[in-house]
Amino acid sequence: ADVRTCGERTRDVGVIVALALLPAVLALAMGGFKPSREKESIVCSGLLSLVGFFACKRLIPVVARANLAKGLFGKDINKRGTEGGEIPIPESLGLATGLVHIVCIVLFQVIHTHFLRPPPSSQRHHEGWWSCLKDALLGPSDSPYPASSPSYLLPQHGLDDWTEKWLIQYNSALASISLMVFLGFADDVLDIPWRTKLVLPTVATLPIIAAYTGSTAILIPLPLRDLVGCSLVDLGVLYQIFMVLVVVFCTNSINILAGLNGLEAGQTLIIAGAVLLFNVTKLSSIVALPELTLEDVRVRDAHLFSAYITLPLVAVTAALLLFNYYPSRVFVGDTYTYFAGMALAVSGILGHFSETLLVFFIP
Repeated sequence: ADVRTCGERTRDVGVIVALALLPAVLALAMGGFKPSREKESIVCSGLLSLVGFFACKRLIPVVARANLAKGLFGKDINKRGTEGGEIPIPESLGLATGLVHIVCIVLFQVIHTHFLRPPPSSQRHHEGWWSCLKDALLGPSDSPYPASSPSYLLPQHGLDDWTEKWLIQYNSALASISLMVFLGFADDVLDIPWRTKLVLPTVATLPIIAAYTGSTAILIPLPLRDLVGCSLVDLGVLYQIFMVLVVVFCTNSINILAGLNGLEAGQTLIIAGAVLLFNVTKLSSIVALPELTLEDVRVRDAHLFSAYITLPLVAVTAALLLFNYYPSRVFVGDTYTYFAGMALAVSGILGHFSETLLVFFIP
Protein backbone atom coordinates (compact mmCIF):
# COMPACT_ATOMS: atom_id res chain seq x y z
CA ALA A 1 0.00 0.00 0.00
CA ASP A 2 2.89 2.35 0.77
CA VAL A 3 4.42 1.73 -2.66
CA ARG A 4 1.10 2.38 -4.37
CA THR A 5 0.61 5.58 -2.37
CA CYS A 6 4.11 6.85 -3.26
CA GLY A 7 3.50 6.00 -6.90
CA GLU A 8 0.20 7.85 -6.94
CA ARG A 9 1.76 10.84 -5.19
CA THR A 10 4.58 11.01 -7.75
CA ARG A 11 2.09 10.74 -10.60
CA ASP A 12 -0.18 13.47 -9.23
CA VAL A 13 2.72 15.82 -8.49
CA GLY A 14 4.11 15.17 -11.97
CA VAL A 15 0.77 16.17 -13.50
CA ILE A 16 0.66 19.39 -11.44
CA VAL A 17 4.23 20.34 -12.40
CA ALA A 18 3.56 19.57 -16.06
CA LEU A 19 0.39 21.68 -16.11
CA ALA A 20 2.21 24.55 -14.40
CA LEU A 21 5.18 24.52 -16.78
CA LEU A 22 3.64 23.37 -20.06
CA PRO A 23 2.43 26.84 -21.20
CA ALA A 24 5.87 28.39 -20.58
CA VAL A 25 7.67 25.48 -22.26
CA LEU A 26 5.41 25.72 -25.33
CA ALA A 27 5.91 29.49 -25.46
CA LEU A 28 9.69 28.99 -25.29
CA ALA A 29 9.64 26.29 -27.98
CA MET A 30 7.29 28.15 -30.34
CA GLY A 31 8.30 31.73 -29.52
CA GLY A 32 10.95 32.03 -32.20
CA PHE A 33 13.93 31.99 -29.82
CA LYS A 34 16.96 31.91 -32.11
CA PRO A 35 20.33 30.80 -30.69
CA SER A 36 21.21 33.68 -28.40
CA ARG A 37 22.53 34.53 -24.97
CA GLU A 38 18.96 34.84 -23.76
CA LYS A 39 18.25 31.25 -24.76
CA GLU A 40 21.48 29.81 -23.42
CA SER A 41 21.03 31.58 -20.07
CA ILE A 42 17.49 30.23 -19.66
CA VAL A 43 18.62 26.72 -20.61
CA CYS A 44 21.55 26.98 -18.19
CA SER A 45 19.28 28.16 -15.37
CA GLY A 46 16.84 25.36 -16.17
CA LEU A 47 19.54 22.68 -16.06
CA LEU A 48 20.92 24.06 -12.80
CA SER A 49 17.38 24.07 -11.39
CA LEU A 50 16.99 20.42 -12.39
CA VAL A 51 20.10 19.61 -10.37
CA GLY A 52 18.55 21.59 -7.52
CA PHE A 53 15.40 19.43 -7.75
CA PHE A 54 17.34 16.22 -7.17
CA ALA A 55 19.49 17.83 -4.46
CA CYS A 56 16.38 19.07 -2.65
CA LYS A 57 14.72 15.67 -2.99
CA ARG A 58 17.71 14.09 -1.24
CA LEU A 59 18.03 16.82 1.40
CA ILE A 60 14.39 16.90 2.56
CA PRO A 61 14.47 13.46 4.30
CA VAL A 62 17.72 14.43 6.04
CA VAL A 63 16.28 17.69 7.38
CA ALA A 64 13.01 15.92 8.28
CA ARG A 65 14.84 13.39 10.47
CA ALA A 66 16.86 16.16 12.13
CA ASN A 67 13.76 18.27 12.86
CA LEU A 68 11.91 15.23 14.19
CA ALA A 69 14.81 14.41 16.53
CA LYS A 70 14.79 18.01 17.84
CA GLY A 71 11.06 17.91 18.52
CA LEU A 72 10.12 20.17 15.62
CA PHE A 73 7.01 18.33 14.47
CA GLY A 74 3.24 18.61 14.39
CA LYS A 75 0.14 16.49 13.86
CA ASP A 76 -2.22 16.68 10.92
CA ILE A 77 -5.44 18.24 12.25
CA ASN A 78 -7.25 17.16 9.10
CA LYS A 79 -6.76 13.54 10.18
CA ARG A 80 -7.79 14.14 13.79
CA GLY A 81 -9.54 11.14 15.29
CA THR A 82 -7.81 8.69 12.98
CA GLU A 83 -4.63 6.69 13.32
CA GLY A 84 -2.84 9.00 10.88
CA GLY A 85 -3.74 12.02 13.01
CA GLU A 86 -1.52 10.78 15.85
CA ILE A 87 1.63 10.38 13.76
CA PRO A 88 4.23 13.14 14.38
CA ILE A 89 5.08 14.87 11.10
CA PRO A 90 8.31 16.91 10.83
CA GLU A 91 7.78 20.63 10.27
CA SER A 92 9.72 23.51 8.72
CA LEU A 93 10.87 21.61 5.64
CA GLY A 94 10.84 24.93 3.83
CA LEU A 95 14.34 25.22 5.30
CA ALA A 96 15.61 22.57 2.87
CA THR A 97 13.95 24.16 -0.16
CA GLY A 98 15.14 27.64 0.81
CA LEU A 99 18.74 26.51 1.22
CA VAL A 100 18.82 24.69 -2.12
CA HIS A 101 17.20 27.66 -3.87
CA ILE A 102 19.82 30.02 -2.43
CA VAL A 103 22.65 27.71 -3.52
CA CYS A 104 21.16 27.49 -7.04
CA ILE A 105 20.96 31.24 -7.53
CA VAL A 106 24.46 31.73 -6.09
CA LEU A 107 25.89 29.14 -8.49
CA PHE A 108 24.03 30.68 -11.40
CA GLN A 109 25.40 34.08 -10.45
CA VAL A 110 28.91 32.69 -10.87
CA ILE A 111 28.03 31.03 -14.18
CA HIS A 112 26.30 34.13 -15.52
CA THR A 113 29.05 36.53 -14.47
CA HIS A 114 32.02 34.52 -15.72
CA PHE A 115 30.64 32.52 -18.64
CA LEU A 116 27.40 34.00 -20.01
CA ARG A 117 28.31 37.68 -20.11
CA PRO A 118 30.00 38.86 -23.31
CA PRO A 119 33.81 38.83 -23.13
CA PRO A 120 36.04 41.86 -23.70
CA SER A 121 36.53 42.60 -27.37
CA SER A 122 40.15 41.51 -27.18
CA GLN A 123 39.06 38.02 -26.08
CA ARG A 124 36.15 37.42 -28.42
CA HIS A 125 38.23 35.23 -30.70
CA HIS A 126 39.77 33.28 -27.81
CA GLU A 127 36.81 32.29 -25.63
CA GLY A 128 37.98 28.69 -25.16
CA TRP A 129 36.16 25.42 -24.50
CA TRP A 130 33.06 27.01 -22.92
CA SER A 131 32.27 28.98 -26.07
CA CYS A 132 32.79 25.90 -28.25
CA LEU A 133 30.49 23.83 -26.04
CA LYS A 134 27.76 26.51 -26.05
CA ASP A 135 27.98 26.91 -29.81
CA ALA A 136 27.74 23.15 -30.32
CA LEU A 137 24.68 22.77 -28.10
CA LEU A 138 22.79 26.01 -28.76
CA GLY A 139 24.36 27.53 -31.85
CA PRO A 140 26.40 30.74 -32.03
CA SER A 141 24.87 33.43 -29.85
CA ASP A 142 24.40 37.13 -30.33
CA SER A 143 25.67 39.90 -28.12
CA PRO A 144 23.14 41.08 -25.52
CA TYR A 145 23.94 44.70 -26.31
CA PRO A 146 22.36 46.77 -29.06
CA ALA A 147 24.69 48.11 -31.71
CA SER A 148 24.13 51.65 -30.45
CA SER A 149 25.04 50.89 -26.83
CA PRO A 150 27.09 53.63 -25.14
CA SER A 151 30.63 52.77 -24.14
CA TYR A 152 29.83 52.43 -20.44
CA LEU A 153 27.62 49.39 -21.20
CA LEU A 154 30.19 47.58 -23.31
CA PRO A 155 32.71 45.30 -21.56
CA GLN A 156 36.27 46.53 -21.55
CA HIS A 157 38.42 45.07 -18.80
CA GLY A 158 37.11 43.16 -15.77
CA LEU A 159 33.44 43.67 -14.89
CA ASP A 160 31.55 46.15 -17.05
CA ASP A 161 28.99 48.61 -15.70
CA TRP A 162 26.09 46.50 -16.92
CA THR A 163 27.37 43.40 -15.05
CA GLU A 164 27.98 45.38 -11.84
CA LYS A 165 24.41 46.71 -11.86
CA TRP A 166 23.12 43.21 -12.54
CA LEU A 167 25.14 41.85 -9.61
CA ILE A 168 23.80 44.53 -7.26
CA GLN A 169 20.19 43.63 -8.01
CA TYR A 170 20.90 39.90 -7.97
CA ASN A 171 22.65 40.12 -4.60
CA SER A 172 19.82 42.23 -3.19
CA ALA A 173 17.38 39.49 -4.22
CA LEU A 174 19.66 36.90 -2.62
CA ALA A 175 19.83 38.94 0.60
CA SER A 176 16.04 39.38 0.82
CA ILE A 177 15.30 35.70 0.14
CA SER A 178 17.98 34.54 2.60
CA LEU A 179 16.66 36.90 5.27
CA MET A 180 13.13 35.66 4.71
CA VAL A 181 14.21 32.01 5.07
CA PHE A 182 15.89 32.88 8.37
CA LEU A 183 12.89 34.84 9.67
CA GLY A 184 10.47 32.11 8.60
CA PHE A 185 12.48 29.44 10.43
CA ALA A 186 12.66 31.69 13.48
CA ASP A 187 8.87 31.97 13.34
CA ASP A 188 8.51 28.17 13.21
CA VAL A 189 10.78 27.74 16.23
CA LEU A 190 9.71 30.74 18.32
CA ASP A 191 6.05 30.99 17.26
CA ILE A 192 6.20 34.76 16.65
CA PRO A 193 2.88 36.66 17.23
CA TRP A 194 0.81 37.72 14.19
CA ARG A 195 1.38 41.44 14.71
CA THR A 196 5.13 40.89 14.58
CA LYS A 197 4.81 38.63 11.54
CA LEU A 198 3.53 41.55 9.49
CA VAL A 199 6.78 43.42 10.17
CA LEU A 200 9.09 40.56 9.09
CA PRO A 201 8.52 40.90 5.33
CA THR A 202 8.99 44.66 5.65
CA VAL A 203 12.46 44.18 7.12
CA ALA A 204 13.37 41.64 4.43
CA THR A 205 12.30 44.06 1.67
CA LEU A 206 14.97 46.66 2.53
CA PRO A 207 17.71 45.18 0.26
CA ILE A 208 15.32 45.16 -2.72
CA ILE A 209 14.29 48.79 -2.17
CA ALA A 210 17.93 49.85 -1.86
CA ALA A 211 18.86 48.15 -5.17
CA TYR A 212 15.72 48.95 -7.20
CA THR A 213 16.56 50.92 -10.35
CA GLY A 214 13.32 50.56 -12.30
CA SER A 215 10.62 53.10 -13.01
CA THR A 216 8.47 54.43 -10.18
CA ALA A 217 5.70 55.51 -12.55
CA ILE A 218 2.38 53.71 -13.02
CA LEU A 219 0.24 53.55 -16.14
CA ILE A 220 -3.19 55.12 -15.73
CA PRO A 221 -6.11 53.01 -17.07
CA LEU A 222 -7.70 54.43 -20.24
CA PRO A 223 -11.07 55.37 -18.64
CA LEU A 224 -9.29 57.49 -16.02
CA ARG A 225 -6.77 59.30 -18.23
CA ASP A 226 -9.11 62.18 -19.10
CA LEU A 227 -9.84 62.67 -15.41
CA VAL A 228 -6.18 62.59 -14.37
CA GLY A 229 -4.93 64.43 -17.44
CA CYS A 230 -1.99 62.13 -18.23
CA SER A 231 -1.16 58.50 -18.97
CA LEU A 232 1.72 58.07 -16.49
CA VAL A 233 2.02 59.18 -12.86
CA ASP A 234 5.38 59.06 -11.08
CA LEU A 235 4.75 57.95 -7.49
CA GLY A 236 8.35 58.42 -6.30
CA VAL A 237 8.68 57.33 -2.67
CA LEU A 238 5.09 56.09 -2.65
CA TYR A 239 6.11 53.42 -5.17
CA GLN A 240 8.69 52.10 -2.70
CA ILE A 241 5.94 51.84 -0.10
CA PHE A 242 3.91 49.98 -2.71
CA MET A 243 6.80 47.51 -3.15
CA VAL A 244 6.82 46.84 0.60
CA LEU A 245 3.07 46.20 0.50
CA VAL A 246 3.55 43.80 -2.44
CA VAL A 247 6.03 41.74 -0.43
CA VAL A 248 3.76 41.70 2.63
CA PHE A 249 0.82 40.68 0.44
CA CYS A 250 2.71 37.90 -1.39
CA THR A 251 4.21 36.31 1.72
CA ASN A 252 0.96 36.37 3.67
CA SER A 253 -1.09 35.20 0.66
CA ILE A 254 0.93 31.98 0.59
CA ASN A 255 0.92 31.68 4.39
CA ILE A 256 -2.74 32.40 5.09
CA LEU A 257 -3.98 29.35 3.15
CA ALA A 258 -1.70 26.94 5.02
CA GLY A 259 -3.28 23.92 6.64
CA LEU A 260 -4.14 21.53 3.80
CA ASN A 261 -1.65 18.99 2.50
CA GLY A 262 0.13 20.33 -0.56
CA LEU A 263 -1.82 23.59 -0.78
CA GLU A 264 1.04 26.04 -0.16
CA ALA A 265 3.48 24.28 -2.49
CA GLY A 266 0.78 23.61 -5.08
CA GLN A 267 -0.37 27.21 -5.37
CA THR A 268 3.24 28.38 -5.51
CA LEU A 269 3.85 26.08 -8.48
CA ILE A 270 0.84 27.47 -10.34
CA ILE A 271 1.80 31.12 -9.70
CA ALA A 272 5.44 30.46 -10.60
CA GLY A 273 4.30 28.81 -13.85
CA ALA A 274 2.27 31.93 -14.69
CA VAL A 275 5.29 34.15 -13.94
CA LEU A 276 7.49 32.02 -16.22
CA LEU A 277 4.90 32.17 -19.01
CA PHE A 278 4.74 35.96 -18.73
CA ASN A 279 8.55 36.23 -18.81
CA VAL A 280 8.94 33.94 -21.81
CA THR A 281 6.18 35.75 -23.72
CA LYS A 282 7.81 39.13 -23.15
CA LEU A 283 11.25 37.80 -24.02
CA SER A 284 9.95 36.24 -27.24
CA SER A 285 8.62 39.59 -28.44
CA ILE A 286 11.91 41.35 -27.60
CA VAL A 287 14.22 38.73 -29.12
CA ALA A 288 12.23 38.88 -32.35
CA LEU A 289 13.09 42.58 -32.82
CA PRO A 290 15.65 43.28 -35.58
CA GLU A 291 17.52 45.75 -33.37
CA LEU A 292 17.30 46.43 -29.66
CA THR A 293 17.15 49.85 -28.08
CA LEU A 294 18.54 50.48 -24.62
CA GLU A 295 15.00 50.33 -23.21
CA ASP A 296 14.51 46.94 -24.89
CA VAL A 297 17.72 45.74 -23.25
CA ARG A 298 16.51 46.86 -19.81
CA VAL A 299 13.14 45.14 -20.25
CA ARG A 300 14.80 41.98 -21.52
CA ASP A 301 17.28 41.88 -18.62
CA ALA A 302 14.47 42.40 -16.10
CA HIS A 303 12.48 39.44 -17.42
CA LEU A 304 15.58 37.26 -17.63
CA PHE A 305 16.33 38.18 -14.01
CA SER A 306 12.81 37.15 -13.01
CA ALA A 307 13.18 33.81 -14.82
CA TYR A 308 16.49 33.14 -13.05
CA ILE A 309 14.73 33.46 -9.67
CA THR A 310 11.57 31.56 -10.65
CA LEU A 311 13.09 28.47 -12.31
CA PRO A 312 14.89 27.24 -9.15
CA LEU A 313 11.73 28.04 -7.15
CA VAL A 314 9.72 25.70 -9.39
CA ALA A 315 12.36 22.97 -9.00
CA VAL A 316 12.61 23.02 -5.20
CA THR A 317 8.84 23.38 -4.81
CA ALA A 318 8.26 20.34 -7.02
CA ALA A 319 10.67 18.35 -4.83
CA LEU A 320 8.90 19.52 -1.67
CA LEU A 321 5.48 18.69 -3.07
CA LEU A 322 6.56 15.06 -3.50
CA PHE A 323 6.68 14.86 0.31
CA ASN A 324 3.95 17.37 1.19
CA TYR A 325 1.24 16.09 -1.17
CA TYR A 326 -1.61 14.17 0.48
CA PRO A 327 -1.02 12.13 2.57
CA SER A 328 1.68 14.50 3.73
CA ARG A 329 4.92 13.13 5.13
CA VAL A 330 6.30 16.59 6.00
CA PHE A 331 4.92 20.05 6.77
CA VAL A 332 6.39 23.04 4.94
CA GLY A 333 6.08 25.48 7.86
CA ASP A 334 6.24 29.27 7.80
CA THR A 335 9.80 28.91 6.54
CA TYR A 336 8.51 27.83 3.14
CA THR A 337 5.52 30.16 2.90
CA TYR A 338 7.64 33.22 3.67
CA PHE A 339 10.43 32.04 1.38
CA ALA A 340 8.09 31.27 -1.55
CA GLY A 341 6.19 34.54 -1.16
CA MET A 342 9.42 36.52 -1.06
CA ALA A 343 10.88 34.72 -4.10
CA LEU A 344 7.75 35.48 -6.14
CA ALA A 345 7.68 39.09 -4.92
CA VAL A 346 11.36 39.57 -5.83
CA SER A 347 10.79 38.12 -9.31
CA GLY A 348 7.93 40.57 -9.86
CA ILE A 349 9.51 43.69 -8.34
CA LEU A 350 12.98 43.37 -9.88
CA GLY A 351 11.38 42.02 -13.06
CA HIS A 352 9.45 45.33 -13.16
CA PHE A 353 5.96 43.79 -13.33
CA SER A 354 4.83 43.89 -9.69
CA GLU A 355 1.36 45.11 -10.71
CA THR A 356 0.92 42.12 -13.04
CA LEU A 357 2.20 39.80 -10.31
CA LEU A 358 -0.78 40.76 -8.12
CA VAL A 359 -3.11 39.48 -10.86
CA PHE A 360 -1.45 36.06 -10.67
CA PHE A 361 -2.22 35.92 -6.94
CA ILE A 362 -5.96 36.59 -7.39
CA PRO A 363 -6.99 32.91 -7.81
